[in-house]
Amino acid sequence: MWAERRRRLDERLLTLKDGLRKPLTLTQRFKKWPGLWKETANALAAKLDWTTRVAEAPRSDQEAAQNRAMLDAAERRDVVGIGQRAFGRRIVMLVVSDLRIDPRVEREARALASAGYRVTVICPEPTQGKHPDLTLDWGLGVEIDFRHWSAASFVTRRPGYFGAALFERAVRYRPFAFHAHDLSTTFAARAAARLTGAHFVADFHEWCSENVHWDAATASHREYSGEWKAELQALERCCLRDASAVITVCDSIADAMSAELGDGRKVEVIRNIPNLATEPTRDYAPLKKQLGIADSKFALLWQGGTGPTRLIEPIIEALAFAPDCTFVIRGPSLDIFGDGYRAVATRAGVGDRLILTPPVPSRDVVSAARGADLGVWTLPKLCRNFTFALPNKIFEYMAAGLPVIVADYPEARRLIEKYGVGLSFDPYDPRSIASAINHMIANKSFRLACADNSIRALDSLSGLNEGRKLADIYDRLPRTT
Repeated sequence: MWAERRRRLDERLLTLKDGLRKPLTLTQRFKKWPGLWKETANALAAKLDWTTRVAEAPRSDQEAAQNRAMLDAAERRDVVGIGQRAFGRRIVMLVVSDLRIDPRVEREARALASAGYRVTVICPEPTQGKHPDLTLDWGLGVEIDFRHWSAASFVTRRPGYFGAALFERAVRYRPFAFHAHDLSTTFAARAAARLTGAHFVADFHEWCSENVHWDAATASHREYSGEWKAELQALERCCLRDASAVITVCDSIADAMSAELGDGRKVEVIRNIPNLATEPTRDYAPLKKQLGIADSKFALLWQGGTGPTRLIEPIIEALAFAPDCTFVIRGPSLDIFGDGYRAVATRAGVGDRLILTPPVPSRDVVSAARGADLGVWTLPKLCRNFTFALPNKIFEYMAAGLPVIVADYPEARRLIEKYGVGLSFDPYDPRSIASAINHMIANKSFRLACADNSIRALDSLSGLNEGRKLADIYDRLPRTT
C-alpha cells in the first residue's frame, strides 16, 4: 500500500508551498468555472500517531535516519533545551515556499541583516532541478542554502510538517535562533532548537489549522477537520507553548490563536508591508505602457497568486457590468489556469478586456504595479484563515500609489476604511464588484483621493517599521555566553 502511494506521489509534479499541480476535473464548489483546479497535497489516510506514521513509511535509509533523529530531538528530555545555549548573531530560517515570489521571507531576512544579524535561509530548490545553479542575492548578511527540491516532499504527506531533511541541514548550524516560516517548518525548527539550545521563533504566515486543503475524494478544497485538524492544532499549541517568540501577519489571527490555542500568550504581529526603500531588479514603465493599454482605458490590476482558491472568476465576470474596465491578471501558474480564465471571459463576452501576464520578482511588484488605475484583492469564504487575511498585495498596491477594492472581510475592510484608500465588495457577486469598479471610474476625485491616501498611509504603515519590530523581537530574546 505504501509503495503504491509513493508511486502515485512520485508521478505528480511537486510545486512548493501550494502542493501538487496536476490538473483535475471540475469541482463541486467551483463548478461554475470548469478547468481551473490543480491537484494539491493529497493526505495519506492512515490513522497513525506521528512517530508511527513516519516510521512505517518506507523511504531511503538516509531519509529514515533523518526522521528518527528529528523525532528523537523533538521528544527526548535530555537535550540542551530551547534558548538554553543561544548566542551569536546567526539566525537560520527554514522555508518551503518559492523564495523568488515570497516577499515576506525576503523582507524579514533583509531586515534582520540590516539590524546586524547573519541570516541563513534553508529552502528546497524551487525549480525542481530545472535550474540547479539558481542563486538569489538578498544583500549583505543573507545567504541562501538551497537543498534538493525533494526536501519539501513532506508537505504532500499528512500531517504536512515532518521536514526531516530541513532538520538534518539545520542542526549543522549553531545559531542564535531558528526561524520557522509557516507551520510546515515548525516541527523541524523546534526539534533543532531543543537539540542545539538555540531559540525557536514560529512565524505563521497563515493560520494553518483554519486553512483549507485539497480533498481528492470530493475533488474540492475543504477545511481541515477531525484528526488532521487536531494534529495541526496540537503543533500550533506546542509552538505557542514552547517558542521563544510567536509571530503572525494580522491582529485577527494573533488574537484568535492566543485565545483559542495559547492560553492568552502574546502573539506578535509583523504585517506584510513592503519596504519602499527596496530597489527593484530593473526599471518598469507604467503598467499601461508595459502591456500596450491605451492611457484612456481604465486598468484594474490583480497581482498575486492564481488558481481556484483565489476567487478571481467573479472579478472577470464583473467586467460584463463594468464596460469601461480592462482587467490585468499578473501572477504565477497562468500556464495552468490561464485557459480557464480566458474561458470565463469568453462566456461573459469580455475576452478582449482580459490580459494575462507572468509574475515579476517579489522585490519588483510595487514598481511593476505603478500606472494601474486600481488594485483588487479577494479570496473565497472557505475558512477563517481566508476571512482573517491581510495579505501582501493590499499593501503593495498602496505602496504603488493605487486605490484598492477588497473583499468585504474584517481585516481588509478595517484597513481601507481606516485609511480611506478604497471600497469593499461582496466577493461572490460580480455586480457588487462591478459597482465598486464603476464607482472608482465615475468618481475621479474620489479615486485620486484614495490614491493620495494610500501614499500618506504608508508614513505610518512602514515596511521599515515592521522590520524594526522584528529585529526588536530578536534583540529582546535572552542571550547566553
